[in-house]
Amino acid sequence: MLEGSNLSGQLSDWSINDLLQIMQVTKKTGSLDIEGQRRGRIHFVDGAVTGAELAGAKGSYRGTDRGAIADILYVLSTLDSGSFGVGPADGPSSEGFVVEDIMGEVAALRSLEGEVIDAGLFEAAGVRLIREVSEPVSLAPEDWQVLVTLVQPFTFDFLESRVGRGGAVRIFHTLHRLGVAEAIENDDDESAWLDQLADGVANGSEPTWLEPVTDDPAPRHAAPESEPESKPESEPVAASEPAPEPEPVAAAPEPEVVVEPAAQPAGAFGVSAPASTTLTDGVYDEIRRLRSKVSESK
Repeated sequence: MLEGSNLSGQLSDWSINDLLQIMQVTKKTGSLDIEGQRRGRIHFVDGAVTGAELAGAKGSYRGTDRGAIADILYVLSTLDSGSFGVGPADGPSSEGFVVEDIMGEVAALRSLEGEVIDAGLFEAAGVRLIREVSEPVSLAPEDWQVLVTLVQPFTFDFLESRVGRGGAVRIFHTLHRLGVAEAIENDDDESAWLDQLADGVANGSEPTWLEPVTDDPAPRHAAPESEPESKPESEPVAASEPAPEPEPVAAAPEPEVVVEPAAQPAGAFGVSAPASTTLTDGVYDEIRRLRSKVSESK
């Protein structure tokens, strides 16, 4: 329905591309609202697209450059049901883009999506980079930005817990040699992410780069026999009153005897350390050796 400066209707009758063309041909200035499974808004000045918005569960995504606007229209163009309406302009008033340029970007994205689907990556349970390449790979700056987007900030301790100290040193040296890594200052906004990472490592499980030891699930550090609780001194009893007879005490079960290697100094068997401590190969080998001695002595 077209009444004066207002345009409204159903997406089942008009595609997003049709609406953009109408706004451009009529040189309208206003904001086109889309209501369906997705909600969005497209801003126009004299028929040119100046910006777009996409509402989601985590907030609104706004774009004013051609690529970002195309990303939003790429999502909105998948809608085939819902409603639309044009109201007063409330978006950017800067110089806009012609509809053909924006829709050209959208068409390119659809083509890329088809290739991703054909490669089986679109609905895969997960995607990871291959470990080996057959020949050198050269990356354009924009391709490098893609890889950087996939990698969150990390610390030396984080890598050491997964690939060992030697592996972490090699990785950091390679990054430094290539000149593609930089240190994050403590007051950087990303330091909060590193704090969360440290908490996760402290509360996490055994490092994944070591084989878990499953032969003896019992704790390796035997607690010393508990001293009998000292009872408070009894209050003085008058001489005329006989002292009360002690109540019979049930015999406590014999404590489990833990055999420790006699040759080891005290405190060497069973390493007690904070959860955030990273154990190296040598420490784990020593623990396994001590376990085997205990098994032989039993």
